[in-house]
Amino acid sequence: MSTTSKVLKKLYYVLGEKSEGITVSDFWDYLFEDKELAKELIYDGQRREGIVVGLQTRIKKGGKSVEGIKIIKNADGKNVFILNNNNLSYLTSVTEKYLKEATKIKLEVKDYTFTKGEQTIINKFEKALKELENTNASLEKLASKIEEQKIIKSSEKEVDEGESSKLDDSKVEKLE
Repeated sequence: MSTTSKVLKKLYYVLGEKSEGITVSDFWDYLFEDKELAKELIYDGQRREGIVVGLQTRIKKGGKSVEGIKIIKNADGKNVFILNNNNLSYLTSVTEKYLKEATKIKLEVKDYTFTKGEQTIINKFEKALKELENTNASLEKLASKIEEQKIIKSSEKEVDEGESSKLDDSKVEKLE
């Protein structure tokens, strides 16, 4: 198996574990955790950047060998690999991280008293955060429901394929 194939296999694996996706730099760290693969990723003491860059290019062009993976830019402008079928899960995890930060901060300014109009703005923002939190929870439930439906459909498809092959076998037996 080529090094690129091994790296792609690792990418699918890590994306299955991380619904929030993984940045390119974090993916490199992950790759180097595998000591055998790490040996293949170094040439003349330098990281073989072209392997991951090549995968990114294939993903952006929509190559068949990289189906189901997408690259997006996060809030920091970094490329993030995500599974294509996991946009809702990605969005909810990013929103959850934002909400954890945003709700920790108390909206106040030392040595300043808000006017009534300014306090209204602060109150609207706090209300919007709470609504976002509730909506995000609903979106998470929806993402889970969709994943469950996909699993059910794929298992039904496997059963149908198994039954159709049994039917085909029985037809063959009748013909003999």
